[in-house]
Amino acid sequence: MKADPKTQNEVTQTLKGMFESYKKKDLEGVLSFWAPDPDIVVIGSGFDEKSVGIDQFIEHLKRDWSQAEVLTISFKDYTVSAAGPVAWFSADINFHCTIDEQEVDLPGRLTGIMEKRNERWLWVQMHFSTPNIEQVQGKSWPKH
Repeated sequence: MKADPKTQNEVTQTLKGMFESYKKKDLEGVLSFWAPDPDIVVIGSGFDEKSVGIDQFIEHLKRDWSQAEVLTISFKDYTVSAAGPVAWFSADINFHCTIDEQEVDLPGRLTGIMEKRNERWLWVQMHFSTPNIEQVQGKSWPKH
């Protein structure tokens, strides 16, 4: 169900706040937007990028930050849905960053789930993926 405007705004602010902290490599800032649960899940595009729990997520963040300087993060086609204290969202996302002294754009897709606790929306799950460049447009499966 489409979220009401208040929920959409609150979830959007939580999403943007977390990514602003991410861009600044602010570990405590990032974690302040996440539920302190042992079963949070963060999935990235890399084969080994699956983190369950805060400790694995922290290692994931440190690895990200050691390999790139994020200059800007932008979103489009953003949608928020909700039912009670749970909200889920999707967006196209672009990281403009410096990797190995070269500026690059990393477009991807983002989905996430947040739960409202004590009047605050907190992330509990996030999935970021990049489109498979070997998959031809209009085809459901990549070439082998």
